[in-house]
Amino acid sequence: MLDLAIDERMVTLAIRRRQNARRLTLRVEEDQLKVTAPPNISETEIISFVQSKSSWVQARLASYADIYDNTVPAILYKGKETAVKITPHYNGHRYRLRYENQCLWLDRPASARMGIARQMEKHLKEEAESRIRYVLIPVLDKLCEAPVSISIRDQKSRWGSCSTSRKLSFSWRLIMTPPTVLEYVVIHEAAHLRHHNHGSQFWALVHALMPEYDQHRNWLKENQKHVMAKLDRRLAGLEHTTGYQDIA
Repeated sequence: MLDLAIDERMVTLAIRRRQNARRLTLRVEEDQLKVTAPPNISETEIISFVQSKSSWVQARLASYADIYDNTVPAILYKGKETAVKITPHYNGHRYRLRYENQCLWLDRPASARMGIARQMEKHLKEEAESRIRYVLIPVLDKLCEAPVSISIRDQKSRWGSCSTSRKLSFSWRLIMTPPTVLEYVVIHEAAHLRHHNHGSQFWALVHALMPEYDQHRNWLKENQKHVMAKLDRRLAGLEHTTGYQDIA
């Protein structure tokens, strides 16, 4: 990891070398740059390459700026920007997440040691799994498919996947999307149990199960950066109003 100045802005540069890489490729992820490079390319050449793309990098960094401009700690929840608050004077001993009055409330014990972002992710992951399992059951029935095992992960590059061994995986962040978008992803991955590709038969099956799937697919494309935003940054400042020491 390197600290690099791009037009007077300091960013982190991560370099990954791959034997099968034929050229330099650059990605911008929030405030971090990621370069994939062939093994014989020097660090100096890589830095020069990144700096030559400074205008493009600046534009990409700017496109992330609106994700963290929320004036109060908030996250996307079921497709809506939702404020997050700490329950005042909470005397319980369990960590909980509640949705009340269009706000997400975190119940945190007075001796809380779990970090706020970590607690939020834990609750959202549990809720996502419950919702996905609920949606999946009737979809499998329509497909005349037997129950399958699923896992819930924090997948950075995909919303879900279907392995050749019929195991389905989903991103917990789907709970941040509108319910119909979550349903689309479940249908998409379940359809791969029949067609393990993205051919015409696959899309015809998805259409049969959800004729309006394209609008949900587009929502994911348009809102991916927002859904994938880092929780600790979206909730920045929340710990300063809790009275608890967040040490995780």
